[in-house]
Amino acid sequence: MRRILIALILCSAAVVAVPLVSAQAGDDARVILISIDGMMPSAYTDPALASYTPNLRALARDGVWAEGVIGVLPTVTYPSHTTLITGVEPARHGIYDNQIFDPENRSRGAWFWYADAIKVPTLPMAARARGLRAGAVTWPVTIGMDLDYVAPEYVAPSRHPESIGMLKALSQPRGLLQAAEAARGTPFGWPQTDRDRTDLSTFILKTYDPHVFLLHLIALDSAQHDHGPGSPKALETLAQMDAHVGEIVAAVRAAGHADHTNIAVVSDHGFLPLQTMLQPNAALKQAGLLAIDDRGAIASWRAYFQSSGGSGFVYVKDPADRAKVGALLADLKRDPANGIREVWDAAALAARGSHPDAAFALDVVDGFYTGGGHDVLLKASTNKGGHGFGPDRTALYSSFVMAGPAVQRRGSVGVIRMTTVAPTLAEILDVRLAPDAAAPLDLGGRRTTAPRR
Repeated sequence: MRRILIALILCSAAVVAVPLVSAQAGDDARVILISIDGMMPSAYTDPALASYTPNLRALARDGVWAEGVIGVLPTVTYPSHTTLITGVEPARHGIYDNQIFDPENRSRGAWFWYADAIKVPTLPMAARARGLRAGAVTWPVTIGMDLDYVAPEYVAPSRHPESIGMLKALSQPRGLLQAAEAARGTPFGWPQTDRDRTDLSTFILKTYDPHVFLLHLIALDSAQHDHGPGSPKALETLAQMDAHVGEIVAAVRAAGHADHTNIAVVSDHGFLPLQTMLQPNAALKQAGLLAIDDRGAIASWRAYFQSSGGSGFVYVKDPADRAKVGALLADLKRDPANGIREVWDAAALAARGSHPDAAFALDVVDGFYTGGGHDVLLKASTNKGGHGFGPDRTALYSSFVMAGPAVQRRGSVGVIRMTTVAPTLAEILDVRLAPDAAAPLDLGGRRTTAPRR
């Protein structure tokens, strides 16, 4: 153990010795964006939950908060988090879903890991382009992103502790995780926990003082999937997430940066309780549009349904089959037992800023979920809670709380759109996002420059 700690200390010295880029005059503003996956606005608006979230409520008291944030379609993690740092919808930024399109599962369930899939400027990339320092811990779609300090989100194919080696190799600068391990006195384990992510984040904030920093906390989402929204386990986990937010705030204050640091706490989606799962691929298989081999895997397909939780996308290989698939989906929707709320065609998806490559999509009613299986059309849901539904339902609203020197207003900003978050933070940093990004929120301060686009 002594040898391990000595090695970690040496690694730490090597990383800490990397010279910091001096902030330019007028570039004192800092932005920290913390995402608590799956957190609903009730976390800071419902008086019954006050004892679970004292730190969130302190930020809300000292700044602004949204009664709800209307997200994007689908209301899942990767498209939402990319919208949170670009200010545009999935059809524009290119991260259409959590998982890549792969009916034959040749990738073994790969997600949109890599930043080169993002088609527009992101908040940290825009900051870097201006010579500002940027960092991220477990933020989706950050492998390969131009960041000064990053431990990207990556789910290894195994839970073996050896997999931490891949995260260390993907992180920047070299030796970042080893330096943080030395600072806290214990090695990181695998799979990562939010305790690990918070410790790494406070290390980066104290050591490197980035102008913009992103942190994604995950455990609340898992608790609500496994135990249901509002369950005792979900509330216990919510309290833990709030404590992590408090640690970040305390680290900023201890470093002497509170007077120029703006902290925003957001989420990517809300949650609904579940009972039943709909598997449209079973109907596509029965119609001869999907073929299965003797191992139960997809051998070939003319139409395929990819689940996004409470919604999902239908791909049609040959345009000649589109009418047949549309009629099949319409038949499924006519039977209320199937729980289909909406069927969208490509034009309707385009109007919603969603997947440009899908021929159709469907949204299910409360209590239902979708799955990618093809054994039966309907079965009991394996999750007790879920998301991914269309973003119009209030139960799917995500969260926004923000405080800091740039926030001159106090109280509610009402119901806002997720696309406004990145432009609001970009205005504070005076950096440029895509020309068609949404307009920033009015935080009450006098603008000295026009918002950059």
